[in-house]
Amino acid sequence: MKRIFFAPLLFAACSNGAETQPADVLPRERFSETLLEAQLIEARMNHELVVSHHSAIPADQYYAEMFKAQGTTREQFQRSFTYYSGRPEEMKAIYEGILDELSRRKDDLVQ
Repeated sequence: MKRIFFAPLLFAACSNGAETQPADVLPRERFSETLLEAQLIEARMNHELVVSHHSAIPADQYYAEMFKAQGTTREQFQRSFTYYSGRPEEMKAIYEGILDELSRRKDDLVQ
């Protein structure tokens, strides 16, 4: 009886508690790059709507091109977004990285 009780404790002690990422979720770096591109699309569409006063913005086309370039699908991106959204600290770090990259790009344009 002691052996049966000991085995689950041993497995629990050896587990690092880390949840494995589902196979259909983009790795963090790739998700971050795709999310960055999505943010740039949103900025482009806002500019076209507000500044350029375009009445028809081909949002679906912009996203289709982006997903193709990133080698992913809208569905995989959405699953990944849901996955990372469920991990607020990780999502916060992803967005901070995106903000840093956008700031770097802006600085490169100004110089």
